[in-house]
Parts: sequence; C-alpha cells; structure tokens
Amino acid sequence: MVDVWLDAVTPKDSLLVYSLLPVLREKGYDTIVTAKKQTQTTEVLEILNIPYICIGKYGETLRDKLVEEQKRSLRFIELFDRIGLPKVLWTHGDVSAIRTAFGLQIPVVYSNDTPHAIHVAKLVCPLVDWLVAPKPFGKSWSTFGLQKSRIILYDGVEEVAWLAKPAAKRPDFLDILRDKERVILFRNVEYKASYCKDLKVNVWRLIEELSKIATVVYLPRYREEKEQIEHLKDIWMPPKTVLTSHLLPYVDIVIGSGGTICRESALMGIPTISFHFWDAIAKYLRKRSFPIRYIADTKEIIKKTKRIIKNPDKFKVNTKDKLTQLQSPIVPAARCIEEYFAK
Repeated sequence: MVDVWLDAVTPKDSLLVYSLLPVLREKGYDTIVTAKKQTQTTEVLEILNIPYICIGKYGETLRDKLVEEQKRSLRFIELFDRIGLPKVLWTHGDVSAIRTAFGLQIPVVYSNDTPHAIHVAKLVCPLVDWLVAPKPFGKSWSTFGLQKSRIILYDGVEEVAWLAKPAAKRPDFLDILRDKERVILFRNVEYKASYCKDLKVNVWRLIEELSKIATVVYLPRYREEKEQIEHLKDIWMPPKTVLTSHLLPYVDIVIGSGGTICRESALMGIPTISFHFWDAIAKYLRKRSFPIRYIADTKEIIKKTKRIIKNPDKFKVNTKDKLTQLQSPIVPAARCIEEYFAK
C-alpha cells in the first residue's frame, strides 16, 4: 500500500516533487507520483528520472477544463481501486486531486505560492488539512475558507528547494549558446490559465524588439507559440524541454511574466524583468536585494534591456550568501506529511 501520493500538474510541481521525494524515502515511506499531461510537467519529471503515472490532460476552454477535471477524478478512483488508498496526498493545488482525496478521506498537505489563482483557491482551500506557504503572503489563504491555524509559513520561496540541489545532466544541445555574445531568456505569460488577465504588454512586439538587441532564448508554454516567432531571425527555441537552472549560466538577462523562471533567475543573481506579475514574492526578493524589477511598458523594457546588455556583469549579483538565508518549503511540508504516520 502507498504511504504518500504526490501529484504534479505544472513543471514547478515536478521540481518540488523532485526535492521532496528523497526526504520522504529517507523516512521509509512508499510513494507514488501522478502527473497531468500539460505544459512540460511530465517532460520535467522525465528529465529528473522520476517514475510517474500520467493521469489527465489540460483543458483549454472553460468547458474542457471542467470535463477534464471530472475525468481525472474518475481515473484516480480507478487507480486506487487497483493499488489501495494512499495515507496522505501532497499537492501544489490541483482541484481534481484534492477533491478526490477529500472524498476518499485522504488527508491533504497543500504547498502553494499562487493566491492569485483565485478560482483554484476557492475550490480547494476548504478541503485541505495543511497549507505550506511563503511568509510574504501571510495567512491570506484564510479568506478562502482555511483556518489560520492550518497555515504553516516559512521565510523563503519555493524555488530554493531545487536551486540548492544539483539536478540532472545539462543537455548537449545547450552548447549552441556558448558562442552567443549576449543572451536574453524570455518566458511568456500563462495565457490559457484562468487567472491570466489584464496583460499590459504586447508580448509579440516585445519579443520582436528584443531579438534586435541580442539572441533571445524563447521558452514556450504552449505548442502554438512556435508559429508566432518562427519568422524572427535571432530567436532560439530549445528542441526539448530544459530546466531553467541549466540555461541560466548562458543568460545575461531574463524577461518574463514574473513566475517561477523570474524567481529562479533573480535568486541566481541574473538581472530579471517581470512584465506581468508583481506579487508579494517578487517584492520580498526585491527587498532582499535580489535583482528583479517590474516594468509593464514595452519601450521601458527595451530601454532597460539595452542598458543591461551593454555590460551584464555590472548588473549581476552574487547571491550565494543571500540564498542560504532563505528557507525551503520541503522541511515544513515533510513535517506535515509525517504527522499522519506518527499516530
């Protein structure tokens, strides 16, 4: 019988699973990993050599999202009919996994740092047993129906969990970047997500202008993005899914929507511009002198990028000591999980 069920529905979830699994296995727990087929989630698990069971896929329209969530719940039930019920679920917030666990009376440990995903928070917060969250957000999740006493805060960010841990071998296809004089890493907004609204920047125009300044490494979220940029000259898209930590040594500046990749790059001391999100985590990192800033105007982004590209080393920051001062979510998450085996 499985002790701990871990569910991943984003690449970030996969990286957190990678960081959490060794801790759980060291304690002797049997684990199972399930993953949804969407936005490089399963590809990252494969890069990290993590066995998983693929359950469900991404729904693009509102109707499709609802249908796929119901299908996923049914497939979980079929899985547990075969292998037995796990004793606890760890998740980063998938609705179908949490609803299934709640319905089957499986305790839920919920790690999260995206309260802006309001639709998900409203659905899952009343159902979880513990929430492990970064201190900058405080106990704001309580507004969604979770008792403050069930919210565990840590003084750090989730990305610390895997940046401090060596991950897989760097792929050979990245060698092409060695000969590039200047490199910009670009990550688009998650425009199919329910919470993605009010984007102020014309992303495709921005990319075109950036490609005139330096080589742009474009990390897509969705397959159709390739068609939007294939006519541009100085843009390179990795042929396979790649970990950000493998790319960053080649990069001079990162421009993105403000999510995981922007946090990773800032934590590693690379100048970072967020053009969409400027949440409590970004402000927290900025306050601690990590090189991240918010600019939501295309002309200003181009102006700042040109300045940085002229002398990237001037803007890079040695963050080695700063990183050691940030806490990881893995320890509190593992403690919450362990509670269900101490009884």
